[in-house]
Amino acid sequence: MKRGGQVIYSGPLGRNSHKIIEYFEAIPGVPKIKDKYNPAAWMLEVCSVAAEVRLQTDFAKYYESSARYERNKALVGELSKPAPGTNDLYFPTQYSQPTWGQFKACLWKQWWTYWRSPDYNLVRFFFTLVTALLLGSIFWRIGQRRGSATSLRIVIGAMYAAVMFVGVNNCATVQPLVAIERTVFYRERAAGMYSALPYALAQVLVEIPYVITQAVYYSVIVYAMMNFQWTAAKFFWFYFISLFSFLYFTYYGMMTVSLSPNHQVAAIFAATFYSVFNLFSGFFIPRPRIPKWWVWYYWICPLQWTVYGLIVTQYGDLESYITVPGQSDQKIKNYVKDYYGYNTDFMPVVAVVLVGFAVFFAFMFALCIKKLNFQQR
Repeated sequence: MKRGGQVIYSGPLGRNSHKIIEYFEAIPGVPKIKDKYNPAAWMLEVCSVAAEVRLQTDFAKYYESSARYERNKALVGELSKPAPGTNDLYFPTQYSQPTWGQFKACLWKQWWTYWRSPDYNLVRFFFTLVTALLLGSIFWRIGQRRGSATSLRIVIGAMYAAVMFVGVNNCATVQPLVAIERTVFYRERAAGMYSALPYALAQVLVEIPYVITQAVYYSVIVYAMMNFQWTAAKFFWFYFISLFSFLYFTYYGMMTVSLSPNHQVAAIFAATFYSVFNLFSGFFIPRPRIPKWWVWYYWICPLQWTVYGLIVTQYGDLESYITVPGQSDQKIKNYVKDYYGYNTDFMPVVAVVLVGFAVFFAFMFALCIKKLNFQQR
């Protein structure tokens, strides 16, 4: 074939390429091959664009007018007709493996891909460790400093910032990896290896062990250095909220890639909502102070549920008093309820919603991988 995909010869090569040599040497003006010259190199030289210009010959048109072309055309027509008594090829399923088999193969592939991607996993683990140590040292033993409303807001801000930093980093670092894997997925799906849903489910599940590990040492470091109240229930809630916050941020990053043609666009798309998440998180502007026509977004903001859970589980049951500027001293649990609008009895709903956001973003990732195709060719 020459440039443009036009065929200039199709047929047997022959021993020592003598048939293709005879074909090109028969074209007027084409020089004979030298003795012991490489036939492949000679063929590329004689059929180049410069050779066509020099000979004023279009090799593609020459081939179409040759007897070789007519024989090939007749052979294609002959082979296109099935022999009498034969049946068309039939496969009972589109893929060679059932859905479960496809999922296991994809999960095995993704597991080794992640294991062999230290530039992704080690970076996010290192960032989480540094963030935990940094915030723990900045807010050293601040968990017990709750004598005033201002001190309490600083403590709450420390918890909020810790989860936010790691969550955004998870979202940003997962995007390039998912974009690369999606390119591989396009090729392997076209080859009929597996469908979209087993691939997407495997990509979602393979993240869980890494995020669990990340949340474990993050929670231990931050909880200990900030010196929150050491009870099993409070620590479990802190770990649970951190885990699913990291998960939904990770799946949010994956979802943005599935909605975008590349990870650069996905990064811009994801960053667009970071400031909105912050604004409606309930930390900077508590729910009672949000205008009624905007409070609907407060309830669908995932970061709000993280802040809700962190505040309520750590301070929603404390009976000690704090000083509130311009008001009489209040119990911490009453201040949390009045100022932030948080209720301790609402925690089961908070837990379900946090899990729901992770599931929702993962589901949207799978759906978009299945329905959207950003292949360029």
